[in-house]
Amino acid sequence: MIKIFLIALGLAVLTGCTTIEPPVAEYKLSVKSLEQIDDLSNGCKEKSLKVSQAFSSSSLMSLKMNYVQNKHKIYSYSQAQWNNSVNQEITSQVVKVLRESNLFKNTQTSKSRSKSDLILEINIEDFMQYFTNDSTKSYVNVAISITVIDSKTSEVLATSSFKSKNKVDSLDAKGGVKAFEIVLREVLTKSINFLNKVCE
Repeated sequence: MIKIFLIALGLAVLTGCTTIEPPVAEYKLSVKSLEQIDDLSNGCKEKSLKVSQAFSSSSLMSLKMNYVQNKHKIYSYSQAQWNNSVNQEITSQVVKVLRESNLFKNTQTSKSRSKSDLILEINIEDFMQYFTNDSTKSYVNVAISITVIDSKTSEVLATSSFKSKNKVDSLDAKGGVKAFEIVLREVLTKSINFLNKVCE
């Protein structure tokens, strides 16, 4: 009888010491299709484009969702993360909108074995959610530069930078993701319009 009591007591102690970790929510960027570009140029219709993997800081190569407070301190959400690293996601979004625009004969990723006439390099300069010192307001900021390179000569044909920011409605990871989708769409629209002019 004492043996059974001791076993039961041991199980109760072990169960009481077990902590249950709350589940981590995963977020994916889902940018709406861009509106049709007016006066689409035919200058690149016969050229193929290969999109290189976006360059970024190491923090954007992980699944962590970071934010900045007091302009300098960087923190990570403990119960939220990306389902794909930011640099990979932005690269795939750029490929997606370029294919939808039909600006080039074809658009391939860097993993493609096919040869291309042009190479598009992407540099993510900023992709962060910012909070005020008292955490009462928040906004996201996205800044991206793109460079078009002739694949045969390695000559830089055009380069430009684009940025946009938007306030966050809810002061959490979910609110940040919604704002990121709006801002990234604006930046991608500016990028496509720039490439359209390059093709003229």
